[in-house]
Amino acid sequence: MLLKIFFVRHWPRYGLGILLLIVTDLLSLLIPGAVGKAVDRIGQGDGQVQELLLLIGAVAIAMAILRFLYREFIIGTTRRLEYYLRDQIFKHALYLPMNTYDDSGPGKIMALIVNDVTSVRVAIGLGIMMLVDAVIMGLASFLVMFHNIDPSLTFWSVAPLPFVLVGTAWLGRIVHVRFRRVQEKFSELTEFAQELFGGIKVVKAFGAETRFIDRFSQVNRNNMTANLSLAEIQAIYIPITHVAPLLCYAIALLVGGRLIMEGKISVGDLTAFTGYLGLIIWPVMGLGYLVNIVQRGMASGVRINEFLAMRKHESFTDENASEQAAIDGEIEFRGLSFQYPLASTPSLKEVTLRIPAGETVGIVGRTGSGKTTLLRLLLCLYPAPDGTVYIDGKDINQYEIAGLRKAIGYVPQDSALFSLTIGENIAFGETYDRDRIAEAARRAVVETDIDSRTEGYDTLLGEKGVRLSGGQRQRVAVARALIRNSSVLLLDDVFASLDYKTQNQLVENLHEYEAGRTTVIVSQRVAAVKHARFIVVMDNGRICAQGTHEQLIQAKGLYYKLYEQQLAAGEAT
Repeated sequence: MLLKIFFVRHWPRYGLGILLLIVTDLLSLLIPGAVGKAVDRIGQGDGQVQELLLLIGAVAIAMAILRFLYREFIIGTTRRLEYYLRDQIFKHALYLPMNTYDDSGPGKIMALIVNDVTSVRVAIGLGIMMLVDAVIMGLASFLVMFHNIDPSLTFWSVAPLPFVLVGTAWLGRIVHVRFRRVQEKFSELTEFAQELFGGIKVVKAFGAETRFIDRFSQVNRNNMTANLSLAEIQAIYIPITHVAPLLCYAIALLVGGRLIMEGKISVGDLTAFTGYLGLIIWPVMGLGYLVNIVQRGMASGVRINEFLAMRKHESFTDENASEQAAIDGEIEFRGLSFQYPLASTPSLKEVTLRIPAGETVGIVGRTGSGKTTLLRLLLCLYPAPDGTVYIDGKDINQYEIAGLRKAIGYVPQDSALFSLTIGENIAFGETYDRDRIAEAARRAVVETDIDSRTEGYDTLLGEKGVRLSGGQRQRVAVARALIRNSSVLLLDDVFASLDYKTQNQLVENLHEYEAGRTTVIVSQRVAAVKHARFIVVMDNGRICAQGTHEQLIQAKGLYYKLYEQQLAAGEAT
């Protein structure tokens, strides 16, 4: 379907390339005949071959020009196809629900964008060119040989070729299956390497190089085994597609020699015949390569279609919408229970909570208590059950997701930065003047760190912001959320990488910023939520207590225990 959409727009250019290729193939039929006539004239003592030489030269020049043109049109079109497919895969991947990435990491998508798209391009470009060569030159040469030279010589000379076609067709099905396995193993290899080098600091810090070398060797070995399995089948093509055509030449010389002695054909006819036979055999000798290319392209095409057939998030009504949803920021959970697709137990159980618009709420609890899951559902990263999550009294599933997310500022636990400048990471695709970027950085307590760098906001960060410390990356992520001036601000454990002096300054700045907007602060640290209007305490997916800091301390429940532990460690001040 995707190819059909593409070729509806680009068929004239691609079709013209195919037409020029056919003309080139037909022109090539003139050369063997001209050579055969020249041989006969020379054998008869007639040296008048100049016009034949001129014909061969003119045909060669015309073919050279046409080869350039048809390759320009065909290969140029397939390069555009390559761009189109990668663009479609990338766009589709961005709008898939999060559970897609929970099931399989980015390695599969990388393999699709890199290897599979290339295989489809080669199949529709070089593969189609070889196929047209085989069909046009093969059939045309056969007809010329049969009609102009000798039917019996033609029949016996091409007799081995059907066996080659049957053999390669049978092997092609095996290539299809094994190449798909190769692509899957490459996906695993890519994903493993990407994950490993993304966390190289941890690997080195734990001295785990040897263990990861062993693990990579196993993944690499599986990839090699799959490729060797494919190579074994490909190796069979060589004797089938090369030995059988040589038999064709042997038969042609044997039968043709007898026909010459019987006076039925001339030496020039046999010379022309071997030339035409070469035009048939050359594509056949490349048939194994052609089948390999086509089967690879088909296997990759299936993988791409399967990926593009994956459903996007059900609530997307217009993935291109850019208008921010107009919300006041009242949030309500009504008996919310939620379980991740791959989890064995629910992460949230009967959560009921109302957060008035403009209020600041803290959520604390042990690791795995469901705090982060609440924020993910508010962002529609996972679909919430109907009738359980509301914003401004409206079911969250009724909102257009892109517009809703634009109305929410969000800072995740893992502060994902990109290989852009610091200023670009804060602006994150939007157009803000430098003063506004600097103000967001000041509120996030990262302005001094940026100013200390020679290039300031124009400092180019490495992959995942590697040139910044963990705390600096976290505060740049906070600035990225603050600059949007959203109605709702979600902060997910943003203080984990900060020292307490910086934490207290950030808390103070956020307290000023929170006025008039709904703010939800998830944190392990009690000190980060003490100032909140009220605090929610979660345990094992449920709300076990809620109230102000003083009320929860007096209740002497889980919150009090966390406070006491952190107070003893000097963390709760």
